[in-house]
Amino acid sequence: MNTKIHSTSRRGFLTGLAIGAGGYVLGSSLTHPKEAMGQSIQGSLDRVPMETRWSTAAGGLVIWQFNFFKRLLDTEGREKFLEYMMKSSPAVGVRSKGLAERFGLTGNDAKSAAVIIPAIITVYWGPQQKFEIEEATAEKARVKCLECGFWNLMQAQKITDDLCSAHSRYFWEGFVKAMNPKLISTLVKARPRGDSVCEWAIELKA
Repeated sequence: MNTKIHSTSRRGFLTGLAIGAGGYVLGSSLTHPKEAMGQSIQGSLDRVPMETRWSTAAGGLVIWQFNFFKRLLDTEGREKFLEYMMKSSPAVGVRSKGLAERFGLTGNDAKSAAVIIPAIITVYWGPQQKFEIEEATAEKARVKCLECGFWNLMQAQKITDDLCSAHSRYFWEGFVKAMNPKLISTLVKARPRGDSVCEWAIELKA
């Protein structure tokens, strides 16, 4: 009997203590938020590694682009989908060339394109993007994509439609033309077409 009364009283005491403490913390945080919480937005952000921030933000872009492409294909059909890519993707490539210049990434030959374009795509789609340069001279270059966030998402979603090869083709074409009108980019391999990698050939025409 005494044990039961003691237990009930103790629970009531602890409950009251918790409520009181919570009220104190809430009141303190409203009065002195920075001191009470012992942290700041920037301080919290600094605890997140830069690569993690980059990967998270890029992952969000990949998901958005995937959903947009899939919805466009499903609602408009393949013909309209390709028409849209032919118009919009080269323009994205041109804007991306402008972004590259802001970072100091410039050049006007095939070798420069083989280095700069994968770098900018990796900025957009995150550190999981992996490229390999097979050949790189001023006149000719070949680039392979060994790991792709967009393709990995398609695989995870079990999507068999080709959502990305047209965008990749026209994006690279727009980018190289913005670098130099004499540059030509050709998508020679693509995973959605059954190849093991995506691969681009870049040539500088005389």
